[in-house]
Amino acid sequence: MPDWASSRLPRYNSSGIQVVSDPYKNKDERPIKFVVTIDSKITESIPARNTDGSVYLKFDLGGLPDGIYTASVKAVNRKGVESTPATYSFKKDGTEVVPFAPSPPKHKIGPSRTYQGHLKD
Repeated sequence: MPDWASSRLPRYNSSGIQVVSDPYKNKDERPIKFVVTIDSKITESIPARNTDGSVYLKFDLGGLPDGIYTASVKAVNRKGVESTPATYSFKKDGTEVVPFAPSPPKHKIGPSRTYQGHLKD
């Protein structure tokens, strides 16, 4: 199955904030559902269909309150085979959704007899 991670990140359009994948054109690889997990809440999503018969993920994020989230998505085919999950984190603020990466932790250098210590980037 194609990896949905190559899809576009969440975006806002007239229908709201959505995650939209690239289309699955190959009939044998078309998923029958997507399993979307956002912060441990699992939801199944039926693929949307293009006029050429290809299918794609179209998942609404509009109902989420503002905050920082981690999402993972798996495509499931007719045989029940699941794709490798694609995972990303994002921050939702009103109608804006942007990728989110936490700041790397700072390393503390401990004090010594002659040095008081400090945080190192």
